Amino acid sequence: MRIAIYDLDRTITRRPTFTPFLIYAASALTTWRVALAPVWIVLMIGYRFGLYDRTTLKRLGMRLLIGTVPLDKLDRVSARFASHRIARSGLQSNVVQMIENDRRAGARIVMATAAFEFYAWYFARAVGIEEVIATRWDGQGIPGGNCYGLVKRERILTWMEQEGLEKENARIRVVSDSFADAPTFALADEPIFVSTSDRSTARALLKGWTVVPAAR
Repeated sequence: MRIAIYDLDRTITRRPTFTPFLIYAASALTTWRVALAPVWIVLMIGYRFGLYDRTTLKRLGMRLLIGTVPLDKLDRVSARFASHRIARSGLQSNVVQMIENDRRAGARIVMATAAFEFYAWYFARAVGIEEVIATRWDGQGIPGGNCYGLVKRERILTWMEQEGLEKENARIRVVSDSFADAPTFALADEPIFVSTSDRSTARALLKGWTVVPAAR
């Protein structure tokens, strides 16, 4: 069994998605919240200084710029956002081709991302991925925490167990642009790093990962 695991931001997409989603959704749902965007910038700076973790940062961002929104309404905005973001910023054409090659080879393809599940699904469907492991949102908080680093690895292992997929009997490819995915790369027979710079290329090669360039 071949399993191909793809990250979303800057791996399938050319640009990050979360801050653009917050601004897009605020504009669509409650226009006055867009004026709070500078507060979001301050919150991101606070995260960089280690004042709170990524789960807290994302929860604060959702509460600040989205507020309390029914999940079905959030889903509709997410569908429009994904279409808008793909049209505006594009996808990594070489990675999209890798996904197609994996599909033709009969691989089980899954997106594993720290992005929120409610919009990650629409990016996944745009490239023909039908299984998604992502950060959950229940309308108030993030159950299980941000799907990032070690949490992402554990979510993938849980998914494999639930699906009856044994690591020993699988050949796993992991494709990501993030060094934070090192725990997930450790699962891979084929770790593939999507690099945006010579510096990150050198660092990834030192780890023994295959490197492909990000689309320019």
